[in-house]
Amino acid sequence: MALQGPSMSVADPCVALARFAGQVAEGAGLSAALEALVDGLGLSTAVLRSASGELLGVAGEVLHAVPLMRARGESAPSVELPVRGRPGAAIGTLTVTGARPSQLPALRAAAAVLGLALFPTPSAVDLLAAAEQDHDELADALHDGAVQSLVVARYAADAAVRGGDASAARDAVQGALVELRRHLWALRPRGGNSLVEALGQLSGQRVEAGRPALRVVAGADLHGTPAVTAFRLVQAVAGGEGTLRVGLHAEGDAVVLDVVGGGALPAPERWARRAQALGGDLSSSAGRLRLVLPLTTDARTAP
Repeated sequence: MALQGPSMSVADPCVALARFAGQVAEGAGLSAALEALVDGLGLSTAVLRSASGELLGVAGEVLHAVPLMRARGESAPSVELPVRGRPGAAIGTLTVTGARPSQLPALRAAAAVLGLALFPTPSAVDLLAAAEQDHDELADALHDGAVQSLVVARYAADAAVRGGDASAARDAVQGALVELRRHLWALRPRGGNSLVEALGQLSGQRVEAGRPALRVVAGADLHGTPAVTAFRLVQAVAGGEGTLRVGLHAEGDAVVLDVVGGGALPAPERWARRAQALGGDLSSSAGRLRLVLPLTTDARTAP
């Protein structure tokens, strides 16, 4: 089989990139889109793989040309470009051969387009639906907790008015207040907006309830909206009796939260949409959570 070199008719990189992006936007298969990129830039091959090595798309003489060149002792230089769904979260690799140095900006842009295609941003409708589901769950929790305690306190107060035990009424009201304050704290922990501080308070609450303290190892900290999301994630699995380990560290251009132990994460797909909305990524398995958020002004290395 004769080796086919790059096409002699090479389009302007911007034109080739536009055609490639158009194929992706129209829902063409990844291999078909890569074929448009190979043809437009006159490349020899293009291979797209996931972070785990799974083959997602191929174009050009991938199966024959490169091995044949190597067998002949000819050079087959390749360029490997990370495909990122969000900053700090590499979800794949685009490897091309036959590229010219002047084509590297276009290839980096092609890798960015693939990242958007493989890791779409949640729509406003998705986020609104998730928020409404959160509100429904909060209403259920208040109804089954604080509201029921208030009902008990009301009955105790009525009994006290009719000559019943006034101390029992007082204790019932106090219990209802404690329950309500617990829910309010869960919605907004007191103190600063530091994730590490909030985790310390959550650990104290677990100890007061007779459960093991959180084991927190913090090499970084989060503030603002990223901190709120990370804290809610830990909160969601912290209700159990077992040990819960939380690690927080900077990793390249991202901040990583690792959670080991705890209960099952409710509605993991909803949490994944929250992470995506912040430009991050969430992976979850039995007893393990890993939240990756881009390093921004809200994420600071711990002193």
